[in-house]
Amino acid sequence: MLTYKHISFEHKEAIDKFNCSDEISVELFLKEQALKLHLLRSAITRLYFDESQNLVGFFTLYNDHVHLFPSQKAKHGWKLPELDLFPAVKLHYIGIDIRHRNRELHRYGEYLLGEVVDLIEDIAKNSGCNFITIEALPSALSFYEKYGFKVSSRQPGNGELYNMVLKLGEL
Repeated sequence: MLTYKHISFEHKEAIDKFNCSDEISVELFLKEQALKLHLLRSAITRLYFDESQNLVGFFTLYNDHVHLFPSQKAKHGWKLPELDLFPAVKLHYIGIDIRHRNRELHRYGEYLLGEVVDLIEDIAKNSGCNFITIEALPSALSFYEKYGFKVSSRQPGNGELYNMVLKLGEL
C-alpha cells in the first residue's frame, strides 16, 4: 500500500536517494526543480512512499490546454464542441525509483498513472478539464498508448519527445 505526501523540505533525504538513472531528466527534475515549482504553486508534486517509508515514485501536475483542429477531433472520434482550445492538466513528470520497478506484485507505474487520472477526474468536477496531456519519452510511448493516450505531435530535437493526450472518460 502506497501513501502520498506533497513534496516539502522534510523529504530532502528521500529525494536525494531517489534513483531514476535510466531517465536522468526525470531524476534531475525531482531533485532540482520540483520543490521550487511546488512552493510557487506552478506545479504540484506528490511523492509516494511504501510501508517502510521508501520513496517509490512521484508525479507532478500543472494546468494546461490542448489545441485541436477539426481533423484531429474527427481522426480520434472525439465529440467535442466547435472550439479550438480545450482545458487540460499536464502530467509534467512521473517517475518510479529504479529499485521499485518491474515487480509482478506491485506495478507502481500503473498505480501512479491511476492516481493521476483519478485526481484529474476529481479536478474536472470543479473546474473545466477535458484532457490529460504529457510529453512522453520514446521509451514510454507504449506504456501510455496501452492506457489510451494518443500521440498528437512529435517534438524533434534534443531528447525527442512525443506530445500525447488522453480524453477524460476514455481510460
